[in-house]
Amino acid sequence: MQLIGQPIKHVTFGKGVVTDWNGNVITVCFSAGEKKFIYPDAFSNFLILKNADAQKKIQHLLDVREEERETELKEFQEQQEKKHMLENLKLSPQSQAVFHIDPEQHEAVFSSWTVSTGCYLSGYSKGEPRIPERLQPNSMCLLTERPRGCSETERRIVGAFMVEDDFIGTCCTDGTIQAHPAHRIQLPPERQPLFWPYVAKEPEKQRWGKTAFKYMSNRTGEKILFDCKESALTADEKSRVERFYRYYCKLNRLPSRIDPEAPLPANG
Repeated sequence: MQLIGQPIKHVTFGKGVVTDWNGNVITVCFSAGEKKFIYPDAFSNFLILKNADAQKKIQHLLDVREEERETELKEFQEQQEKKHMLENLKLSPQSQAVFHIDPEQHEAVFSSWTVSTGCYLSGYSKGEPRIPERLQPNSMCLLTERPRGCSETERRIVGAFMVEDDFIGTCCTDGTIQAHPAHRIQLPPERQPLFWPYVAKEPEKQRWGKTAFKYMSNRTGEKILFDCKESALTADEKSRVERFYRYYCKLNRLPSRIDPEAPLPANG
């Protein structure tokens, strides 16, 4: 669009002609002399081009910029609201979930990064999706498997993920939980720790049952994640688990065993 030479009008200085335009500043010659204005902001309140088509294009640019500002403001407000919500979240000491994954489900779970809460096995809601009422943005879903042909004592931790940071368990009526886009880990077979020693030492108490998931304490979750970090071999594995661990401890208001002043590891 060519602006230089275009007739223009200012609400105070009257009629003039555009004599220069460098993309950010527009210069207009009035009878009172040359004046410089911020482009296109000045067209919001002060300047009007005589050329209707050119004025229309500038107005469109102003409208787009206003939409962008409103979007940025909305995103900032949402971030502040989310931060306030996380900082003031009422925590339950048992707000972590441990899921049973069948070996044939393994690939699907880790490709979609979703798990199902299963269904209620009895009562008024029998057959309906089980609602994970205790789960909130501070919650982790620990993924476990019992290898084929092995006893329940051999149940292993194969991965974990945080729920999304706007997840509210009571609203999860379809029973599907989506993983947080960043805080998720899949453990390689050679570094999959046994699950039961973290929650039940006696073999007679190491029973799963028929439910898709069980609740677990926040402190037990911290122990598991810390051990996963300690057993990580590659820099990439350690980076991902340490970030997960710090995020988990922050949201659950648990003391971190990693120096809080230490810089976060770089992404792998």
